[in-house]
This record gives sequence, C-alpha cells and structure tokens, in this order.
Amino acid sequence: MPALLPFFLLLRLAQQVVETALARLNRRHALEPSRLAEAGRALGIGEEEMGKAVAYSGDRHRFGLAYGWVEVVVALAFLAAGGLGFVEAAARGITGTLGVGAIATGLAFFAVLATLTSLFELPFDLYATFRIEEKHGFNRQTLGGFLLDRLKGTAIAVVLGGSVLAAVLWLMERMGPSWWLWAWGVTTAFGLFAAWIYPTVLAPLFNKFTPLPDGELKDAILDLAHRTGFRAGGISIMDASRRTAHGNAYFTGVFGQKRIVLFDTLLEAMGPREVVAVLAHELGHFKLHHVRWGMARGIATSGLVFFALSLCLPLEAFYAAFSLDKTAYGALAVFGLWFGLASFLMQPLENALSRRHEFAADAFALRSGAAAAELGAALRKLSEKSRHLPVTHPLYSRVYHSHPPLLERLRAMGALESA
Repeated sequence: MPALLPFFLLLRLAQQVVETALARLNRRHALEPSRLAEAGRALGIGEEEMGKAVAYSGDRHRFGLAYGWVEVVVALAFLAAGGLGFVEAAARGITGTLGVGAIATGLAFFAVLATLTSLFELPFDLYATFRIEEKHGFNRQTLGGFLLDRLKGTAIAVVLGGSVLAAVLWLMERMGPSWWLWAWGVTTAFGLFAAWIYPTVLAPLFNKFTPLPDGELKDAILDLAHRTGFRAGGISIMDASRRTAHGNAYFTGVFGQKRIVLFDTLLEAMGPREVVAVLAHELGHFKLHHVRWGMARGIATSGLVFFALSLCLPLEAFYAAFSLDKTAYGALAVFGLWFGLASFLMQPLENALSRRHEFAADAFALRSGAAAAELGAALRKLSEKSRHLPVTHPLYSRVYHSHPPLLERLRAMGALESA
C-alpha cells in the first residue's frame, strides 16, 4: 500500500474524530439546564416547546454521529481495498464493449461511483425523512414523491453535470498545460448559466410556484423593493408544505431572472410585517453585495482548485496510491478526496465571513424600515418552528454555522428587550 494512501486515511479518520468530539461538546453545552433555561426565558420559549426541541435535536445528533461513522468507515475501507481501481475496471469494461474513448470511460467511471454512493446513502436518507422528520411532525412528503425527487435530481445531474464533466475531461485531454484555464472558464460559464435558468427551468421541476396575490403583503414587499432599489422579476409562493413544515424565504436568480420566493409554510407561521422583515434581511445580502462577492469568491476558488490540480497531474504516486491509472478522470476523483479535507479546514473561515454578513443584513433590514421587534419575532418563530436548540457551543458554531446564534443576533439588533 503506497504511503500516500495511509496518510490520507489517517487524516480523514482524524477529521471524523474531531467532528465527533465537537458534536458531543456542543450537545453537553446546549443541554446544561441553567443555560438552557436562561435561553428559554430570553426567547420566550415555553417548557413544552423546549422539550420538543431537545428531543428533535437529540434524534438528529445521534443519527448524525451514526451516519458519519458508518460513512467514514465504509469509505476508508473501500479506498484501502482499492475500490477506485475496481470502479475504473468496471468503467473500462462498460465502455470497452462499445468501442468509445477515454472521455466516455471517465463519464462511466463517475456514473458507477455516483450509483454506489446513492445506493449507500438511500437508506439513511429514508430514515432521516420518514423516521426522524416524520416523528417530529416535519415531513409531509410521500415515499413516491421522495423517490420522484431523486429521479429528477439524477436526470438533471446526468444532463447538466454530465455535460460539464465531459467538457472538463475533453479540455484536460486536449488543451495541454493551459487546460486548467479553459476548464475554469467553462465551469464558471456553466455555473452562471445554471443560476440563470434555476428560477424558471430547474426549480419548477421540484415545486409549484404561484404568484403572490394582491393584498397587504404584496404591497408591503413591493414598497420595500422600491425603497431599496431592488428590481425583482416576480414574487412567488412555493408549495414547500408538500415536503416539510420548515419555513423559509429567499431571493434567487441572476441577471434579469431575480425572483422573490416565499415558502407557504412561512406565510402560515408569520404575519405580513414579519415576512417583510425577513425579506428585508435577505434583500440586505443583495444590496450589500454579499451574493456578488460570494460568487466572485467561488469563481476565484475554482480557479485555484483547477490550478492546484494541474500541478498534481504529472505525479504518478497521486494516482497509484488510490489504485488508479494516470487519467484525467482519475485526477479529478483523487483531487476531490484531498480537497474534501482542505474544505473542512477552510470551513471556519468561510463561516466567519458569512456570520459577519448576517449581522450586516440584519442591520440593513432595520435601516430599511423593519422594526427590531418584528425581525426578532420572525427569527424566533423560524427557530422555534424548526425546533432549533437556542444554545450552541461557540467553537462548534465557528466550525459549522454560517449564521450567528439566535441570541447573538437578537442582542445585536436590540430585540431581546422587546421579546
């Protein structure tokens, strides 16, 4: 076994140990009785509702630990046994009978790998949806709807993902040392195209969107958009209740395809002024250029990733350690494994920036006319309806959470006094 593989396995196992320790640390911190009671008083959460949140988070905590360890043990055993080499042989067997080239072999390689991953994840996804979410009153999806969603997702991945993957493999094979620049450009263009067609082509494949009817809420949203100079292509209600009881609202689209989307579950839980306060926060991300800079960071990161991959291509050990031949698709697969480790280390930095943006968007909402009491009430309802525990260990939050803890947000906007 080449030395590079044991080193990778050890790092991935260490990551899982750290993640488990953080999860247990957070659980102990969140369930400390006096701390939980103090948070409940500050947020106006009753004992019964707090008990439901504790039970829901407990089930998710235990499931997360079990799934995480099963996943890492199976994945590391698969790699140690030369699993990627077996997948490569299967892909070559499939394409060899058809007499097609290396790009088709690469597509077959990732298709086999994706199929194995989906089969592994399916029972866990079913348990999470139809056991945990249903037990706590959140799941509203039928088994048929669940499977249909997966089929639609697979079809989109094959058509769109397969196309961009084929383009990248072709560029790696044909464009010489500068291939990474071309791949960067192609994937960037594809990402922008996908974001552009998402509101009108992709999202309607999974949910029904109906225009928000005339009335107080629509007038208030249009007034907010006018005051802040935001040009929206439409305001829609999404039938989220067909799948879940969780509520949300978001802006989507780029260029001329911007849309405001409200979950019907959000409208069930909040009054018009609270909904507008939530939208004012989301609008803050657009007006403060958080979305634009996030896209720019993503594009820059993809360029660095492709450049780093180009440096690894000539290294024979890079492939051999994982039982693969020196191929473009092999390079993508192995680099993806290493990048997963790097992403875990970079995650706290990205989340720190995201939390700053959340505070800034809250402040923007208040400057745009939302009252602190209304935004605070909306955030409390979102948290309580989703049964989120109101207490999080600071270290756990820094590693995993893109949003600040609710108490910190309410304190920053001066909403605790009005709770």
